[in-house]
Amino acid sequence: MIKSNIRCLVTAGCSYSQVPNRDTTWPIPLHNYLKPAKTLFLGQGAAGNGIISRKVIKHVTKMLETYKPENMLVCIMWSGYDRREYYSTTPQDTTYIDCANDAYRNPLNINQDSKECNWYLLNKNWDDTLTTTFYKHFFNEQDSLMIAIEHILRTQWFLEMHKIPYFMTQYDYDTFGEYPHDKKIIFNNQELNFLHDQIDFSKWLPINNLYEWAKYESGFDFARPPDPHPSTEQHKAFVDKIVIPYLLDKRIISDIIV
Repeated sequence: MIKSNIRCLVTAGCSYSQVPNRDTTWPIPLHNYLKPAKTLFLGQGAAGNGIISRKVIKHVTKMLETYKPENMLVCIMWSGYDRREYYSTTPQDTTYIDCANDAYRNPLNINQDSKECNWYLLNKNWDDTLTTTFYKHFFNEQDSLMIAIEHILRTQWFLEMHKIPYFMTQYDYDTFGEYPHDKKIIFNNQELNFLHDQIDFSKWLPINNLYEWAKYESGFDFARPPDPHPSTEQHKAFVDKIVIPYLLDKRIISDIIV
């Protein structure tokens, strides 16, 4: 039996963390284990790390009006460094994919108390004017990776400032450009190494990323290969075998026999 004083659970990430989704993603079994009074599912399909960071900070700040920091748990699965976002109060020519599960939505509203939608997702695989202009004229790997790490650090420092329990992890190989067949971008850049060294990886799950773990360690298959999104069974195994043992080891929750 799991004993937990977590009254407010916040989960965030890209489509791997989105609720609802085609598959039952990891925030749902985690919620079922912890049974908090309040759960915020902040996962957003195709979200970059700037959207993830801003949503966490805004929503957690609001939750601190009701819940004590020690009664909260924030769980973040970071996205790819080359997924970006653009803020504009004027309409943009951008990709809009309206799905039943609301996976990709442009523009976005990341605030609780506003109906304004001013954030635009940017994805190098899309061909709208905003996206193609950005990636052609303004994107480079070092700059994008630097910004991604700064989003991670800002969120880390925010949670530590408020003494809120949390863990972080990666959805796939490309949060830090760590593709198995490539050299790490970060190792070739002093500025990037400086930032990377400030991340507290003791607060990260003991896996490289969810995709790799699901493929090689979960014991279950992907739902729709070659679609890399983990299946319901892989998400549940991830919580059972990685997340809950981590929370127990860090004494964020306890395992009791009654």
